[in-house]
Amino acid sequence: MSTMRAWQAMQYGNERDSLRLNTIERPLPKADEVCIKVHAASLNPIDYKLLHGDLKKVMPMPFPITMGFDAAGVVDGIGSSVTRFKVGDKVYVRASRESLRAFAEYTVQPEAFVALMPSTCSFEQSASFPLVALTTVQGFVDRAHLKSGDSILIHAGSGGLGSFAIQYAKQMGLIVHTTTSSKNADWVQKLGADKVFCYDQVDIGAIHNQYDAVFDTLGGKETLQAFVQIKSGGVVISVAGPPDIEMREKFASNPIVRFVMWMMSRKVYAAAKTKNARYFRYMTESSGEQLNQLMPLIEQGKIKPVIDRVFPFEQGIEAFEYLVAGRAKGKVIIKIT
Repeated sequence: MSTMRAWQAMQYGNERDSLRLNTIERPLPKADEVCIKVHAASLNPIDYKLLHGDLKKVMPMPFPITMGFDAAGVVDGIGSSVTRFKVGDKVYVRASRESLRAFAEYTVQPEAFVALMPSTCSFEQSASFPLVALTTVQGFVDRAHLKSGDSILIHAGSGGLGSFAIQYAKQMGLIVHTTTSSKNADWVQKLGADKVFCYDQVDIGAIHNQYDAVFDTLGGKETLQAFVQIKSGGVVISVAGPPDIEMREKFASNPIVRFVMWMMSRKVYAAAKTKNARYFRYMTESSGEQLNQLMPLIEQGKIKPVIDRVFPFEQGIEAFEYLVAGRAKGKVIIKIT
């Protein structure tokens, strides 16, 4: 039996109490799966939200479970029906909510989730992209149908998601405004933002009726505030607000959970009605095809990786704690090999 090391959640709770670097059996690919020797993985807020139990009503986790969504590495083995990859290919992947398993020395993922990584990027750089890229594309393009010339306010422009979203929005031809702290203002503007609001100097709540879209990456009061900031007929794209109708239908089979989710969303839909606005609160889906479509923008340098800090594999707990602290400027990476 071949073994490997993996960061596993043993229970819900904080990082020190719940995460363990365990030695476990190395997985073998099924017919439609690819086995990847992982060189680097990246953390996302959803990782600690899952660990802390914030999402257990819609995404309960069986324990122990190997954590992590984003990984980049080298194909080590393929299933019998895999046609797009061969052993030795450099690839990256965004795992599904059901599979996870990125924070390990080896990960097995469905072929459909995997893509050849950009030839101009290192493993660490490639690992920074999948979840934030897919989240942005699926919000801006698949749901909101934004078009060149539209205006958008992107919250938390210095974060891992915001820093990618600014760059992608500019490539779409959008007029991009963003929020960040004053210490990051110049840096965020260099990513391409047309205007930067420093939340420690400006009252963001005073912005009214300015945007075709708001990308809400924060939740809480910012979600409702977004409906004040958009024009009539605009759209709020959220990854942190209350569930939308689609999310409720998809994740809430239990009538009690459905009712709770409906109660959480009432104020948002009331606010949307006053602006004749659309609201999307969605969960990102894995797609190797969409990662492939982003390849030219990355390889041509039109979208650049933004990495704050790289931790060695053994410091997974410290990497989680660093991200939770909210100081990261871009992505937090774990270097595995």
